[in-house]
Amino acid sequence: MRKIRHALSGAVYEWADDDRGPVLVTDREGRQGRFDRDGYHLEGVVYSADPELCRWIASGGKDPGGAAARSRRFYTEESFS
Repeated sequence: MRKIRHALSGAVYEWADDDRGPVLVTDREGRQGRFDRDGYHLEGVVYSADPELCRWIASGGKDPGGAAARSRRFYTEESFS
């Protein structure tokens, strides 16, 4: 799952696997909203989102892989070798 926390608002932006909008945004209070890749509101009680993070999350598409999947910012666990 691709997700990232917004540095200023603390909201979590993540890829939603269903077909109701590719980007799911959850704010600090747990409220959620769905947005398209350009940051336009589709549904939910969160009405605003950072369009750059929406594009970043949506850029990978449905299937993992590609440049977005290789970004270090999406990793949640670090491994040292």
